[in-house]
Amino acid sequence: MKHMRPDLTLIFPKSEFLLDQAVFPPLGILYISAYLKQQGLNVQCLDMGIGHTPDMAESENIGISFTTPQRQEAFSLARRYGAMGEGRIVIGGGPHPTHMPDECEGNGFTFTSQGRGELFLHNFFGYWTGKFVALGIDDYPFPDRDALPIKEYHYEIDGVPATPIMTSRGCFANCAFCAKIDNNFQMQSAGRTIAEIEHIHEKYGYEAFMIFDDVFVASKKRLQAIVNGIGDAFKFRCFARSNLLDDKVCKLLRQLGVVEVGIGIESGSDDILSRNMKGTTRKQNTRAVRRLHDNGIRAKAFLIVGLPGESNGTVIETADWITEAEPDDIDLSVFQPMPGSKIFAEPEKWGIQFEYDGKPGWYKGRPGEYEPTANTEHLTGAEILEWRDLLEREFKRPELLR
Repeated sequence: MKHMRPDLTLIFPKSEFLLDQAVFPPLGILYISAYLKQQGLNVQCLDMGIGHTPDMAESENIGISFTTPQRQEAFSLARRYGAMGEGRIVIGGGPHPTHMPDECEGNGFTFTSQGRGELFLHNFFGYWTGKFVALGIDDYPFPDRDALPIKEYHYEIDGVPATPIMTSRGCFANCAFCAKIDNNFQMQSAGRTIAEIEHIHEKYGYEAFMIFDDVFVASKKRLQAIVNGIGDAFKFRCFARSNLLDDKVCKLLRQLGVVEVGIGIESGSDDILSRNMKGTTRKQNTRAVRRLHDNGIRAKAFLIVGLPGESNGTVIETADWITEAEPDDIDLSVFQPMPGSKIFAEPEKWGIQFEYDGKPGWYKGRPGEYEPTANTEHLTGAEILEWRDLLEREFKRPELLR
């Protein structure tokens, strides 16, 4: 059978700042691939983090999806492909191009896509005339997990091989440090979610799933329906806001087979939480950890050191909170202002100074290689990093360092 040249090659760049780049497949480009294939296109997907190389791209049309920490790698790829000859089109998509289109188009990209890539590429390839009609979240096909060697990624939940899923798009929260396009939040139906889990299990054999939604537990009714549909047949790990983790939700998570919940705690200081518009309190955070423990579920606290207003005193409050709440694991990030966030747009208003040009800008990566870019009114970047490392040494169990 004759090999058909792809209409589009979708690329996920390297993430050199990570200890291991082959943990999760990049669902973003797999969603796009599935949608375009549904419309009749021939699509190729490459993930540079698992050993794919630029010369493997077979199409004249290149799409690169990337985040801010990956931008220098993405710019290098765009310039490389752009230099290969006239007629080659390089499209940037994902979080960074959505918020920084001019920077991208000045670094080798022909076009950038803001927001959902399905809309841009639908118009780019001109499948229908007239206005694009946005599909409901249940109408999109499952991610094209056949487009990448899914078994080359390695993530486990309690020793069971796991793969990621997304059951919603967007977030309704208003955190000042978070970058998002708008407040549009959509959840898949329980039926669609159950169908995708069962499809992955039957086709690929997975019995554990990392649910990557920011707010998986936003609807108790949906959560109950998912529990009713699949019971505790699988293991799960998910994320949740502490103010949503009431007794009923925690019991449902236990019934579903959730073994660990990651919570965006951010800080042990109510002043920092309020100032950065987190919408949760220290008391809620402590209560959420304890409710999870009461239901036999581990709690992992995600913390940020260096948010606007951070001082020696507020970091000590965070240390006190860890001691008080006793989460099973912690994840400590250095605050990096991200394009698209309120803080990035108006740093003076938020009382910070930061460098952007040329800086890697990653908030989580290889231990010992963090590079702070922001100062608060009270702490320099070096002091923020020192506090972050001190908290990790004090509270992170060595076997969980990664």
